[in-house]
Amino acid sequence: MNKQTWYKWHSYAGFPLAVFLCFIMFTGTLAVLSHELDWLSNPAIRAPASNQSLNWPAYYRNVLKVANGDRIYQLSAPLHNGFAAEAILLDKHAQRYRVYFTPDTYEYTGYGAWFNWQTTLRRLHRHLMLPLNIGLTIVSATAFLLCVSLISGLVLHPQWWRGLWRIPRRHNPRVFWGDLHRLTGLWSSWLLAIMAVTGLWYFVEKYGLAASYPDNAPVTTEVAKETAVRVQPDVFEKAINHAHAIRPDLQITSVFLPVKPGQPIRIDGQAGHILVRDRANNLIFDPVSGALLSTRNASQLSVHARISEAADPLHFGTWSGYWSKSLYFAFGLVLTSLCVTGTIVYAHRIRKWRRGLTPPLLSVIGAGVTSMKVGALVSFALIVTGLVLTGYALAGL
Repeated sequence: MNKQTWYKWHSYAGFPLAVFLCFIMFTGTLAVLSHELDWLSNPAIRAPASNQSLNWPAYYRNVLKVANGDRIYQLSAPLHNGFAAEAILLDKHAQRYRVYFTPDTYEYTGYGAWFNWQTTLRRLHRHLMLPLNIGLTIVSATAFLLCVSLISGLVLHPQWWRGLWRIPRRHNPRVFWGDLHRLTGLWSSWLLAIMAVTGLWYFVEKYGLAASYPDNAPVTTEVAKETAVRVQPDVFEKAINHAHAIRPDLQITSVFLPVKPGQPIRIDGQAGHILVRDRANNLIFDPVSGALLSTRNASQLSVHARISEAADPLHFGTWSGYWSKSLYFAFGLVLTSLCVTGTIVYAHRIRKWRRGLTPPLLSVIGAGVTSMKVGALVSFALIVTGLVLTGYALAGL
């Protein structure tokens, strides 16, 4: 194909749904630092920095005191130093909420709603608050557009490394915005490639290529099979001590407790493996007897499962803590801006303004959006639907 054909493909992939792509990229960028947004907005999450190991049994006993009979679903270690430990509980209406504790004295610091910044942004970005099958399909399908945009963009700039250092020319708006679009596109290509590949993976995983994992063993005691057991503190401590004994390398990050009949105690964590979620390592215990039922080790997972495990850390930039998250956030904003600059460039191409009579920037963007026609209507319909559903979720409706 010649250069003009590649340019058309680049435009077809990025322009018609640019508004929707901008929204998805922006919410994803915010989601990278959503835990930090929660830390800023909720004083209960802030805690004194502590280097001591979490005493899970003591933590659990203090959560029981605050729960007042509500079911405890999950206990989590602090995400970073300076964060409180978080427990997720279910009230009598089975509605989830959060409570926080200092990681050294396990003192209760306060309450948090289930729909915080992290949950809201993740769901809005992942599936627009729509039913998962519908929303995830729509959002992950945009990865096909990202792939075409990336490939066509690089083909249009065969010596792309030279373009990394070209300062945008300023002699007229059309040239400036075109140069800026190329410059930011080249610098953010690495992140676009990661988003495209992981997005494609989510799509194909949803439709037939999901990895298989070793099954967690079922509970063995009859009581646990028939009821959602409220785990006694001594049973909890037995499970934690057993986990430390057989997996001393495991840094426990979360403990899940039964909220339905047949559910066990599940302990998740990290053990030095590269690009895996916490659930790649787990230990399953009976919630009545505290007996070990099964274990899962990330090092023993199949290649297919390890690929599946890598998708989330790569997509959300959690693989190196603050360093990777800050990098993703900065370049995520750059990636988001490509939708805006691309719209401006396209508007300048299709609208022939007189020399020196270029309208204000917002008018140029408006002209570009108007030129999207059906694409703009679809984009706004999806965005408004997601925002309305978010409003209903936050209102508890």
